[in-house]
Amino acid sequence: MPAAPGPAQPRPFPPPALQDLPPGDARLCLHIERFCRRELGLAPGSHLLLALSGGADSTALAVLLRLLAPRMDLRLSALSVDHGLRPESRGETRRICALCRDLGIPCAMRRADVAAAATAWGCGLEEAGRRVRYALLEEERAALGADWILLGHHAGDLSEDVLLRLTRGAGWPGLAGMAPRDDARHLLRPLLFTAPAALRALLRHLGIRWSEDASNASLDYRRNRLRHEVLPLLRRENPALDRGLATLHRLGSLDGNFWEETLDRALTAHPWQKGMENGAPAITLPRALLAALHPAARLRLYVRACRALGEESRRSEGDSHGQPRAATLLALDAALREGRGNTHFQLPGAVEALVRGGCVRFRVWTY
Repeated sequence: MPAAPGPAQPRPFPPPALQDLPPGDARLCLHIERFCRRELGLAPGSHLLLALSGGADSTALAVLLRLLAPRMDLRLSALSVDHGLRPESRGETRRICALCRDLGIPCAMRRADVAAAATAWGCGLEEAGRRVRYALLEEERAALGADWILLGHHAGDLSEDVLLRLTRGAGWPGLAGMAPRDDARHLLRPLLFTAPAALRALLRHLGIRWSEDASNASLDYRRNRLRHEVLPLLRRENPALDRGLATLHRLGSLDGNFWEETLDRALTAHPWQKGMENGAPAITLPRALLAALHPAARLRLYVRACRALGEESRRSEGDSHGQPRAATLLALDAALREGRGNTHFQLPGAVEALVRGGCVRFRVWTY
């Protein structure tokens, strides 16, 4: 991962105060501050664990939060994970920890054997790396007593995520992309609506170098193919594509809140039934609950049931955050409407759905 080009004479650390930044960089910082306060609900005094890889996005995340910490009364820590996949990865991790020392942010370093994890779980290196990284981040957050894990996902990553979900067959409003705030996993994404070019411009102005992972250019990974081949075509058709997808995300968030409130009321009137089947957790949606709902609400209820079994499916399969395919959910609801009993449907996260007697039963499948 070679260092990205930067000024010949990097500026000394720590970075300047917010008021000493060029106007464009200062506006970027204030934009991130408003987003953290208003949309993420980040409280003063919060302890934040920054997930740092040494790339431009996470490096900018560290710099921006360092600039904002005094204004927002934040305590910062960081974790850098060496995936052990490339010879240069250990040196990259050491460099990000050195940057954190310059910034005054305590930084821990962890090394993981992602290749071995991929073999054990029967998945690709990219997926295994994500699982391992999130597990280590949560472990470090709990050990530190930090409130949140902060990730460096930006507007370009959001666009990629929308297309990834589209290709996987995800339904609305999940199709709108990753959430800026994930309470269940203690995750915040303060840069989610920020253009990556603005982050790199900030680093260049401050003379801060970052690393470029050569694997990001490989077309072996679906995300990279979307990034390098599909999204450039779409942006040529619509240069405002990323802003449009950010608007789509905001609409999806509003719709998601509406459906959550609708389901809360329905479940208060007709609660679902939790139990065990063959030693694994199960949830039954009763006939009265399903009959009272519009098909659009039932589809979202199926997704909620899958998520409620998420912790068990993570232990069973190693991942609880797969996106149920819209086509499968539609087929499940069609079977319910048509009264086709004993019909089985397989969903992500080792979850199976069974239609029987006007009810739908979800269970974690044990092999």
